[in-house]
Amino acid sequence: MNLSRGAVASKLKIVLALMAVMALIGATAVAMTSSAVASSGGVSASSGGTGSGSGDSKYKRLWHKTSRHNKHWANKTAECESGKDPNAIGGGGQYRGAFQFMKSSWKNAPKTPGGDPIDYGYKTQAVVAVALKKHMGTKPWPVCG
Repeated sequence: MNLSRGAVASKLKIVLALMAVMALIGATAVAMTSSAVASSGGVSASSGGTGSGSGDSKYKRLWHKTSRHNKHWANKTAECESGKDPNAIGGGGQYRGAFQFMKSSWKNAPKTPGGDPIDYGYKTQAVVAVALKKHMGTKPWPVCG
């Protein structure tokens, strides 16, 4: 089979275009899978804490002062993320609590008490989520926020 330079170049362009499309499809599938796990997929209950630590009353006061709008957002987002379970664990342990915080997000969020989100009750997690939303918008919750 004798192919001219032009025919080989043309076939090579087609092969490269197909490889680019396949790579794009693969990247999209990975992104969709990661987003689904981050938002609500793969969530399971754990034996986390109940939020009865000494700072619990502080967070109850802060929750009481939270606007109706932000409470609604928090309840809707937590329901979508975890079924509003403050002990939920998703993504093989990467996402934790009612809002499926990554440990790094929880650690660096405004108003965080530190530690692990599942060691705290819903109101504590909600106060931190609302503070994080005020700071970053809904970017930490791309599907549910």
